[in-house]
Amino acid sequence: MKKFALVGKPISHSKSPSLFKAAYGDCDFEYSLIETTDIKYVENLLRSKTLCGVNVTIPLKVEAMAIVDETDETAEMTGATNVIISTGSNKLKAYNTDYLGVLQTLIDFNIDIDGKECLIIGAGGAGRAVAFALHKLGANITVANRTPDKANSIAEKIKCNVININEINRNILNKKLIVNALPAGICVIDEQYLNLNQIIFDASPQQSAFFKMAQSKGCRCIDGRFWLLNQGIAAYKIFTQQQPDIGSMRKILNI
Repeated sequence: MKKFALVGKPISHSKSPSLFKAAYGDCDFEYSLIETTDIKYVENLLRSKTLCGVNVTIPLKVEAMAIVDETDETAEMTGATNVIISTGSNKLKAYNTDYLGVLQTLIDFNIDIDGKECLIIGAGGAGRAVAFALHKLGANITVANRTPDKANSIAEKIKCNVININEINRNILNKKLIVNALPAGICVIDEQYLNLNQIIFDASPQQSAFFKMAQSKGCRCIDGRFWLLNQGIAAYKIFTQQQPDIGSMRKILNI
């Protein structure tokens, strides 16, 4: 039996095991949650073949790049990973299906941001994936973060503006798309600065406080379940080299 897991902390709320089970049905795979911030422990699980692959979530998406031997173009481009597999040559290879999840979701919703002003809140692993997906779609990007160094590392690779997160409210009025890549419990925008012309895309599948506030303002909102679905489809294919049962995955997420 091939074993996979989600690693990071906190993850007890995660739908990933149910989503993966729905994807593979009766196939001989197992998926579990391993709550840890010890990336060396994760490396040992992979190199010992205890696990064949992992999904990586906060706070390990950038740090996990240090344990891999190879990267595909998505992980190399973003400098972060949310999928690592143990290859046949006993090497660890990193991918970034968060990037693919964001890109596919925006395409599915027919969001045209070519030449449009867009704001990303957060410059961690998720924020990095968003930045490169929006860049691929031709957006004019501003990244807001508490620590400018993280955002500046994105700006070094793609042309984008960087602001401190405390400047955010005076920088959102002209933004077509606002992507919230912060944990679900954090909201850094005042309600009065949102308007009906804005599209809100939230990383959290739990519908964050920010997402609910944007809904109450009448903004067009895309919640993180679609991102989770699309990155999960890509991750499943990497893990198993098989096509997932997308209909069953949608049922788990109620979308």
